Amino acid sequence: MREVPFLELGQTYLEIKDELDAAYRRVMDSGWYILGEEVAAFEQEFAAYCGTRHCVGVGNGLDALQLILRAYGIGSGDEVIVPANTYIATWLAVSSSGASVVPVEPDERTFNLDPRRIETAITSRTRAVLPVHLYGQPAEMDAIREVARRHGLKVIEDAAQAHGARYGDRRVGSLGDAAGWSFYPTKNLGAYGDAGAVTTDDDELAQKVRLLRNYGSKSKYYNEERGVNSRLDELQAALLRVRLKHLDDWNRRRVRIAERYLNALEGTRLLLPLIAESGWREHSCALPGPGALAGGLQRTWNSAWIIPANRSNP
Repeated sequence: MREVPFLELGQTYLEIKDELDAAYRRVMDSGWYILGEEVAAFEQEFAAYCGTRHCVGVGNGLDALQLILRAYGIGSGDEVIVPANTYIATWLAVSSSGASVVPVEPDERTFNLDPRRIETAITSRTRAVLPVHLYGQPAEMDAIREVARRHGLKVIEDAAQAHGARYGDRRVGSLGDAAGWSFYPTKNLGAYGDAGAVTTDDDELAQKVRLLRNYGSKSKYYNEERGVNSRLDELQAALLRVRLKHLDDWNRRRVRIAERYLNALEGTRLLLPLIAESGWREHSCALPGPGALAGGLQRTWNSAWIIPANRSNP
């Protein structure tokens, strides 16, 4: 039986090798490696792709969320509603800001934050809702935004797994007040190292994140506040510009592969993903419980990951 690897990053490099190598040489020949023309160009192109006024390149996806929270002044004494089922970076961004994580259980059809459960989690200390577009499937943003609007809360998207996904006629990353992105190499739009970004239509937020990412400085040696060093570097920006051109084609390929999985797994005990305009970061199914089924999947494909469900109430 043929072994199917979970992911082969080397193949994507070989597919567009000439373009990537040319981008690498362009940066190396330029002699400018931090916050130069490549970062500015990628920020403009990715903002246009997402349908937002601003994109600010940062060091990684965790920093992107942390900088958004900090720029909005969310910290000690505040609460942020997050999905109970997500990657740990979502929770770490909130806890590192000094705010309290308030987990809300997911919709079992989508594995995403259940908007019907948000209202009961809101208190006088709640400042924001942080939905995650898990596995590439957009959260129910209309319902989430409506709850947030009624209570005066910010909506911050964790879009780290949903590059190119659509919600109605808009792309993920343009659906809330701001969005945090990761370009970790395994993402649909992955860099060749760590990288991240913030997208937003909020002019003031974009200006503040630009300030914070660069030591709190607009001009060298003049520091307006205590910032951090979280800058998307020129090389990663240049490589991301190449990959962005191919993202929609690659996502369409993922859709075709996902459809094959859905057809093949129909009628099994697996709870299959709800079909939406997904970026198909992963084809994730829910198991009725551990045991023979999980082991069988791993033995058959040698590429299935078994992840215990994260629940707020053990």
